[in-house]
Formats: sequence, structure tokens, C-alpha cells
Amino acid sequence: MAEDATAVIDGKKVYLYSYTGKVLTSKKDKETVISSQTMGTGNNAQTHVSSTTIDHHEIFMVDKDGKERSVQLQNFDFPLREGNTLSLIWCIKEGDERGPYIHARNHSTDEVSQINANNIADSFRRPWWMILAVAAGLAFVTMYVLGPLAIFMVLVSFYYFRRRSRKAVQAFLKGPEIARIDAELAKISPM
Repeated sequence: MAEDATAVIDGKKVYLYSYTGKVLTSKKDKETVISSQTMGTGNNAQTHVSSTTIDHHEIFMVDKDGKERSVQLQNFDFPLREGNTLSLIWCIKEGDERGPYIHARNHSTDEVSQINANNIADSFRRPWWMILAVAAGLAFVTMYVLGPLAIFMVLVSFYYFRRRSRKAVQAFLKGPEIARIDAELAKISPM
């Protein structure tokens, strides 16, 4: 598999790849995850219930050489039916073997879709242990001087890196690398 381009997201090198084929089958499912958390005891207990819906999309495609490929997407939904010609772009971080699909072009309908940056931003965030180590160091140094502000600093560092990775992914999705690959894919006629 030859790479189409390279880019940098928040200091991490990524390789971009694309694949074009005719859709043989397309299956969509939804999964709802419900969780609850109870805090406190006795009459002071409070329960918080939350749910998250995950979209699953499985696509079987065949390229112009007759080679079939199965693609599984999560939280990346776009209009598609059997017989459509589809191009997908995905990225893989340096050192990883797999990565998320980030861009789709349906040649049959001439529609383009991109994944929501928030759905993949965590993949490019600094490791949790790094954030925790920086925050703990700051908290330890300032705990005796600033007290409760130290806890606030831990939370600020977490949200700072989370926001930073989201902005980096958003800029990447709108960047020249994807635009160049998509311009090349736009030249492909439906199969």
C-alpha cells in the first residue's frame, strides 16, 4: 500500500492513504452504550445516567483490479448504496499499524464527507500519562503555595491538550494534503 501524502498533526507525523472501489454491500448499525454512576451514601446518594450512541458502518468494496476490501467505520456516516463508486482517505500515525478513515467521496453522487474532528482528536492528543505528569508536577510545586489552585491547574492542563488536539485535527482536515488527494480522486469516474 503506497502512501498518498504525509502531514503533521499536533507534532505527530501521519501518513495518508486512499482507496477507490465499487460498493458491493453497505450495512449500518447503531450501538447505544448506557452507563450510570452513583456517588454518596444513604440519603445523600446521587445517580447520574448517560448514554452514547455509536454508529457502525461496514462496507465491502471491490477495486478496478477485482480485489475486495472490507471497511469498518465508526461514527463516520454518509449516504451510500450498493453499486456506488467510493473513495476513502485514512491516516495512520507514525509507529501505528492502523488509523481512522477521515474523508469519503461518493463518485456516483458527487458527494464529499469528512469525519467530525472531535471523533478522532483523542487519537492525536498527548498521552494521558504525560498530561498527568506535567499537571502533577505543577500541582506538587504549587500545592503548598497556592492550595486549591493546584487542583484547578490539573484540570486546565487536561482541557488545554484536549482542545489543542481538536484544533490541530480540524486544521488538518481542511488542509492542503487532503484537498490535493481529494482533487485527484475527484477525477475518477464511477465504475
